[in-house]
Amino acid sequence: MVIAVYILIILASVTQSASTKLFNRECPCSAVFNALKSCTALVLFALMAAVGFRFHLPTMLFGFSYGACLCISMYAGYGALCRGPMALTSMLVSFSVMIPLLWGITVGNEELKIMQYPALGLLFLSIILTNADKIRGKENAPRSYGLWLLFVGITFACNGICSILQAQHQTLYPAAYSREFMLFAMLLCSAVFGIVAWRRVSRKELKTIKGKRYGVLSGLANAAANFLTLVLAGLENTTVLFPIISGGTILASLLCGRLLFKEKLKANHYVALSAGIAAVVLLKL
Repeated sequence: MVIAVYILIILASVTQSASTKLFNRECPCSAVFNALKSCTALVLFALMAAVGFRFHLPTMLFGFSYGACLCISMYAGYGALCRGPMALTSMLVSFSVMIPLLWGITVGNEELKIMQYPALGLLFLSIILTNADKIRGKENAPRSYGLWLLFVGITFACNGICSILQAQHQTLYPAAYSREFMLFAMLLCSAVFGIVAWRRVSRKELKTIKGKRYGVLSGLANAAANFLTLVLAGLENTTVLFPIISGGTILASLLCGRLLFKEKLKANHYVALSAGIAAVVLLKL
């Protein structure tokens, strides 16, 4: 059962990335996409929490904090995916697993096994190899490369903080208030992106925008991935949960990028992918 949940999380995460690029092909307006995405997730969590809703102040604070980080992550993630290849963007962002991993070791008093120590080095090596061709300067990097890398870095940091908030909430309140947590988070996201979209896009323009279905699909995938991750956070250690999700997402994103978007990777990217997957395997041993 747990394995099935892991697979669903990975598929949902990749669906988010793919729908982002597909929407951008139809419309470059990130405000509309993020508004559709967050409002769809909000409706879903509102329906889930409609029966048996329990107000819990700490959960509300956790949820709003998570929602704030998620807002920044959604904005930066959209910018990164639209400026760079899906496979590489998702790969780099997936390494945000380092943040909750270090948190679990230092604050959560979780211990790494002997084989997991070299995994940390492999993760860093993978990140460096991902951009080795740009570092050497042998290839002409696109003008937007620096901006793409900035958006990747912001998404990386925010995703890591989001993972810590999920894990910490479930540590304090095991298997409780999961629906309420996500409801508060998406309430904030919907309010932020809804206001931005309302100010930037008129009702008439909204009707003519194509690809709105991708925003809805991304919202459903976002809701599924975040909720299921929160549920597993109460059952698994952060040193196990997030590395597995990270490794699976890296591989699935590579396959999706190759098959759906016909993205081509260089030799250093395949080595980086191998190092990243090896790191995740070692973390699980």
